Amino acid sequence: MTSPLRKSLVDVLVASGCEDVAEASKLASVPNNGETWTVQVLNSGKVDEQRFAIHLGQLFKTPVETLDIKSVDRTALGILPSRFVFKHHILPLKTDEKSVRLATYDVFNNVARRLAQQLVNKKIEWVLIPRSQLLRAIKTLYGVGAETFEEILQSSRALDATDERFETMDISADDPEASVVKFVNQIIREAIHERATDIHVEPLESDLRIRYRIDGILHEVAVPPQLRLLQNSILSRLKVMAHMDIAEKRLPQDGRINLHSGGDDIDVRVSTIPTVNGESISLRLLTRTEQQFGFERLDLSPKQATLVRTLLAQPNGIILVTGPTGSGKSTSLYSFLSSINSVERRIITIEEPVEYRLPGVSQIDVKPEIGLTFAQGLRHILRQDPNVVMVGEIRDFETAEIAIRAAMTGHLVFSTLHTNDAVGGITRLLDMGVEPFLLSSVVRAFIAQRLVRTICPDCKALAGYPVDYLREIGALISPDLKYYRGTGCETCRQTGYRGRAAIYEFCVVTEPLRRLVISKASGGDLKQRAILDGMETLRQDGWRRVLAGQTTVEEVVRVTQSDEIIAETDRE
Repeated sequence: MTSPLRKSLVDVLVASGCEDVAEASKLASVPNNGETWTVQVLNSGKVDEQRFAIHLGQLFKTPVETLDIKSVDRTALGILPSRFVFKHHILPLKTDEKSVRLATYDVFNNVARRLAQQLVNKKIEWVLIPRSQLLRAIKTLYGVGAETFEEILQSSRALDATDERFETMDISADDPEASVVKFVNQIIREAIHERATDIHVEPLESDLRIRYRIDGILHEVAVPPQLRLLQNSILSRLKVMAHMDIAEKRLPQDGRINLHSGGDDIDVRVSTIPTVNGESISLRLLTRTEQQFGFERLDLSPKQATLVRTLLAQPNGIILVTGPTGSGKSTSLYSFLSSINSVERRIITIEEPVEYRLPGVSQIDVKPEIGLTFAQGLRHILRQDPNVVMVGEIRDFETAEIAIRAAMTGHLVFSTLHTNDAVGGITRLLDMGVEPFLLSSVVRAFIAQRLVRTICPDCKALAGYPVDYLREIGALISPDLKYYRGTGCETCRQTGYRGRAAIYEFCVVTEPLRRLVISKASGGDLKQRAILDGMETLRQDGWRRVLAGQTTVEEVVRVTQSDEIIAETDRE
């Protein structure tokens, strides 16, 4: 690199956020280790991508643009092979008879530029786009794994979904040849990169749809056109990975996959169901590596933390966490157990399945196919002299009865229920057939929870709401209060949210509430009594997150029920 160019690059780096001149000078002369200078600089994290692209464009007199996917000419995408696009990160934007407009983020990738010139055989107009924008646009326009899909259709190995060479299930590295194995690995790896908790592969009438659940919301994944051609091979590959019967397509099946990706061990729960368009497969991704459970993770308010510590200090009784699937109940229970886990306490859990390993805790995996149900396992747990027992879920009267018996004989029992709110746990147990006097005497508290998406810190901005709307939904109103929302950026996939936090509703079984339970009062009366006894509803706790600038008003309204019962109580 010549001295004048090196000096210019130092200026670019300083202007792009690398304020330390010595550091910038070092970066300006980084050795070539198989990557271009631009890639090494961006990977260093020392510069702002947007500013770096602008100043690099000014230095090399190349136009710099903000990419709008809607403005891309879809007919131009076929000018370059998708494998070339994904390998060299060069995206066709527009074409006519004489020229083609190509986008890149790397002005130093001369090899790719020469190859592009040979492939298009037209005059090329180069445009610089910030890297993250360009890479996301390529995935959106071509679809995840498009370069592999293109080769699969021409490969003799294309439909070999039963390849067992990848028995270790390490998806960090790809098969050098195009195959269904490689394509499926790319789909799973992309889901992990996007922080997805679930992958849904759903056959439609004329297409194969893939969706990721990210922060509790489903997002459709851009996939190559005509993916339906590989439907049977993709589904068979997933079933092989999960050790399922690939010949059985008429009955639902369950399986598990142990994956290794980028240093992380990932447990995948796999479920198939037969539909009119073919088998639909769902994968639940659970990261096993470096999971830390504790009160800090729950982010409770001081009042809530004090209440939970009081409940956990009880020598016996039942503490139930309620909420729908995916509301974070398991995380809360693991955090509770971790906080009381000690040499003096014997803790045993029975779960379906064991989602995370807790050091020092004996954990049992339910296996209904061999008769190891929650009720059966719980009976044997009580013979193991435990101090604390956790039951993954109370689903029936038999399990509830044994859990109650355990609490009455001096054990502290944790479990979950699927109900809409905390007080709903009372009516749910009564509906199962639990006697009111037993319920009121052994259950210490019901804890309802939901997960709200948190505002993306990279695009967080002040938001204004009409006073009438805030009053209607029960939000706090004051000129001094500030509300925030995310405007949308590359980091958060233009959603304005990144990550999730829990909101809670604690219903402690007090003496007045106990009397109402024994008299079989209605759910409305029970909730009214709980509120009078100090219970804050899910929506009220949601406002705590809103006023702390962690989430939005819309998000709290989305995941919680309106608090009509509070209004009735206030009128009284």
